[in-house]
Amino acid sequence: MPETAPVSEIQPVPDELVPEKDRVPGGEATPRTDPVPEIATESAPLPHAPVEPEPPGEWMTVGGVAYRCVVLCFLFRSRGGGREVLLGLKRTGFGTGRVVALGGKIDGRESAVEAAVREVAEESGIELGRGELRDAGCITWSFPAQPAWNMAAFLFTADAGSKPPVASEEIEPRWYAVDGIPWTGMWQDAPYWIPALLEGRRIDAHIVMDSDNEGVASAVVD
Repeated sequence: MPETAPVSEIQPVPDELVPEKDRVPGGEATPRTDPVPEIATESAPLPHAPVEPEPPGEWMTVGGVAYRCVVLCFLFRSRGGGREVLLGLKRTGFGTGRVVALGGKIDGRESAVEAAVREVAEESGIELGRGELRDAGCITWSFPAQPAWNMAAFLFTADAGSKPPVASEEIEPRWYAVDGIPWTGMWQDAPYWIPALLEGRRIDAHIVMDSDNEGVASAVVD
């Protein structure tokens, strides 16, 4: 686990470090059959992206390490007395074939909220107002074997109401019961932090990936 360091000024990143569009942890993965792991907790502060309203930019540095800034948004609705969350099957790009949350990279000087509103509309056709999004925390992923894939994600939740999702070129959205999440089809880090988010907790997490860029070397979730 890297030592915690304060967020520094956003610094230019060499072209060779820029990943493909919407780089996210994971990729083709072998389905997991093991139980959902227990979430590790730690009282020490974690490296994470600055909060609104300051636009984070496309890249940020933490302790001299570059992280691509992205957003993830979890939409919820009530159905049949239960609660459902909108996820989607990634159709193209990095992570194709994985079940993912809606989201993607922050472009230019967008704020995290602006990026989340745009990504949700592009990937599901659901248009949200900025005021409909709730801050759900932040999470960083470190890839020691592939530093260009390091990411800092701003997390959001929102109520979708009766707005129906529409498939896009990139995502095939689908509603899942919150107690029926398809863990075996998701990135291997998902069970470490998504359960807490589904419970309504604000996430402050740092994930270190294995050398294969798929398994989890360590996870701290607060």
